[in-house]
Amino acid sequence: MTMAGGVLAPGRVGMGREHVIDPSVIHHQWDADLAPVLAIESGDVVHYDLKVAGEGQVWPGARYEDTRFDFDTIYNLSGPVWVSGAEPGDTLQVDLLDLRHGDWGWAAFLPGFGLLPEDFPHGYVRTFTLRDHIAEIAPGISIPLAPFCGTIGTHPGGPGKISPFPPHHGCGNIDNRHLTAGSTLWVPVHVPGALFSCGDPHAAQGDGEVSVTALEAPLSGSMRITLHKQRISVPRFRVPASSRAIRTGGYQATMGISPDLMEGSKAAVRAMIEWLVSDCGLSADDAYLLFSMTGDLRIVEVVDAGVWTVAMTMPSAIFGGE
Repeated sequence: MTMAGGVLAPGRVGMGREHVIDPSVIHHQWDADLAPVLAIESGDVVHYDLKVAGEGQVWPGARYEDTRFDFDTIYNLSGPVWVSGAEPGDTLQVDLLDLRHGDWGWAAFLPGFGLLPEDFPHGYVRTFTLRDHIAEIAPGISIPLAPFCGTIGTHPGGPGKISPFPPHHGCGNIDNRHLTAGSTLWVPVHVPGALFSCGDPHAAQGDGEVSVTALEAPLSGSMRITLHKQRISVPRFRVPASSRAIRTGGYQATMGISPDLMEGSKAAVRAMIEWLVSDCGLSADDAYLLFSMTGDLRIVEVVDAGVWTVAMTMPSAIFGGE
C-alpha cells in the first residue's frame, strides 16, 4: 500500500482470477477450525450470493408472531476464504466492486434489544418489497436503498467459536453502511490465511441501526481481495463521491445533550419519534424502524465540559422534501 496525503491509497492491484463462492456453504460464528470454502491469491475477485439474515426464520409477509428467530443461526456468513500468503500483521484490501440487493427485505425490533428496549418491550416485524432502488415505508415515505454487508472482515484470532454479534479488531459485525459498491475496506490480518468472511446483508441502514436491525435483504455482488505486507492498527475505509451511501439534500434533526453518550442518543431518538408521530402520522413502532433504516445518529461534539451532544438526523428527501 502507499500513502497519499496521509490517507491509505489502494496501490497497484494486478489482474487476478475470478471465483464463485458456493452460496450453500455458510457458517454462523467465527471459528478458526473451519475448513476454508475457497482459497484465493492476492488480487482475485470473489462473486457472492448472500443469504438474508434469518433465512427461513422470517419471510415475505411475516409478522412477529409468525417468525422463528434462532439467534444461534440467524447470521449466514459466507466463507471463510483463505488468502494465500496472508499472515498476522498483514492487511487485506477489499474493493467492493458490485453489490445488488434482492427483491424483498425485513426490519424489526425485538424484546430486550436495540437502543430503546424499555420503550419497545414487544416485538415488531415488517417486510418490504424492494424495487427501483427504494422501499416504501408508508404512503409518501420511501427510503433509497444502498446495499452493503453488515458483517465483513477477517477472523480476529483466538481459539474456539466466537459470537458473530459484537464487532472485533478484524471488523466482523461492524454494520458500516458506508461500505457500499465502489468503497474500499482495509482490514488487519490476525490469523494465517486471513480467513475472510462476509454476510448479514443490508439493503439500507441508518448510522446507529437503533432498533437492532437494518433493512435486511439478500445480496449478490463481487469483491476483489488484495494482500498487502503492511500493518495497520485499525480498520480503514474510503467512500467515493458516487457512493449511494452519501445522503444529499437537507435533513431535520433532534438533539440529545447529556454527560452519558447512550442517554444522549436515547433522548435524541425519543424526540424524533415524538416529532414524526405528531407531524407525519407514523406509529411509534414504524418511526423506530424508519430511524434504523435511514436515520443517522451523529456525535455533534465531545469536548464541552464532559457533556456530549448527539443528533438524530432524518433526510428530508424521504418525505418528498429537498
